[in-house]
Amino acid sequence: MTQLEVIRPFVEQAVKEFLGVDQLKVMKDGTIPILSGSAAVHVRLVQLGGEERPLLQVFCPLLSGVERSPELMDKLNDMNAGFSFARVFWESGQVIIAMELLAEELDKEQVAHACRLVTFASDYWDDELQRGFGGATSVPDGEGTSFTEAPDPDQPSSTEPGEGGYL
Repeated sequence: MTQLEVIRPFVEQAVKEFLGVDQLKVMKDGTIPILSGSAAVHVRLVQLGGEERPLLQVFCPLLSGVERSPELMDKLNDMNAGFSFARVFWESGQVIIAMELLAEELDKEQVAHACRLVTFASDYWDDELQRGFGGATSVPDGEGTSFTEAPDPDQPSSTEPGEGGYL
């Protein structure tokens, strides 16, 4: 059994408790989708490349179809200056907010904090950034709902937090 397989049930239980649900929707690739208003947040365990230690990634594409501009980069940099533990970046026409934690050392409060920070920041900042820079939010206006609803669990996650790094 791999480290990810050992940690996965703990993460799923922690997310269930955060959401206050008995059942959790999980995509085939192990990603846990969370809807928060107009934001679709993804929670997943990964082991990247040569990394031996698994990571918990909590991320959300705030906008897609948005052009890179000096004004957008300035705004994202200002946002990063105000975030603790998370970062926001532009990559390939998307603005993404992401947070990674070492998965081996997680406790339930850390999982809840990561989910809370990214879901609330995503739901606020996606609309704010869209007003200023255009593009599309994860969930079209009026279709977003609560934490307990999620995209189709059989659809693979189409958004990857990339190697855009810090601004």
